[in-house]
Amino acid sequence: MPFFMLFRRFCNAGFDLFSGTQDIHGIPFTGIPNDTISLLVLGGLIFLGGLGIPVLADIFTWPQSRRLTLHTRITLVVIVSLICVGGVGIWFAETRSHGLLTHETMPRQFVLAFFQSISARTAGFASIPSFASISPASQQVLMMLMFIGAAPASMGGGITTGTFAVLVIAVWSYARRRPSPRIGNRSIAKEMIHKALAVLTISLTLVMLATWLLLVTHPVGFHVALFEVISAFATCGLSLDFTTDLNPFGEVIIMFIMFWGRLGALTIVIALAQPQAPQLVEYPEEKILIG
Repeated sequence: MPFFMLFRRFCNAGFDLFSGTQDIHGIPFTGIPNDTISLLVLGGLIFLGGLGIPVLADIFTWPQSRRLTLHTRITLVVIVSLICVGGVGIWFAETRSHGLLTHETMPRQFVLAFFQSISARTAGFASIPSFASISPASQQVLMMLMFIGAAPASMGGGITTGTFAVLVIAVWSYARRRPSPRIGNRSIAKEMIHKALAVLTISLTLVMLATWLLLVTHPVGFHVALFEVISAFATCGLSLDFTTDLNPFGEVIIMFIMFWGRLGALTIVIALAQPQAPQLVEYPEEKILIG
């Protein structure tokens, strides 16, 4: 069981072999080991599994090369930033009045909140007792983390940190009136911007459509259905105790979303796209009002 547990954490898989009830500070808790040492070990494995093979290879060769690629540097900055923002956001939301972490000491509050932030980026383990009762503020933070997901070529899902980073860089460069997006003395190709926009647009459309289908076929609130769909899209596994209430149609929808989320929007679109014939005609440009 220990090897299975550690391997599943590194692979960002959201299931385990634990069962029964643990007593944490007098509060019944069912699930993974909830002590601080276990959460630190498991959180570290989830973090490594979400970095992606290219980033891990780059880090392992750093002692010889003494340099990291731009992709590795951006990935590390984005992932650490997301974990910190998510951890602080969950801690702040759940330490308010009637929050789920109010009974914990300050160090335990941070451990539980930051582990939940790490886990939400596709591992899907709930460290907070009574997870289905988390506040709407925490739900929003978790949905944001799940939707962005892990790094490209990693064990996780979501739109990936690469897509998120490219979009942020493009918006920032546009706001600074730069001729082309750039970061770290490197320019970002326009093709990468187009791919990032395609992934974001397709992913948002798919998530909204799947959420609507669940709403019209199940007696469930919007936030619960949206949380379930985003969790499936990110191949995360977190749930607000709604998964067992899915009817057969809902189960098919969630399975399809998980399949799509694991392959990735861009992969499926490219696989289904027809070869483009050479463009012999260049059409004149026309402006469309936006914003």
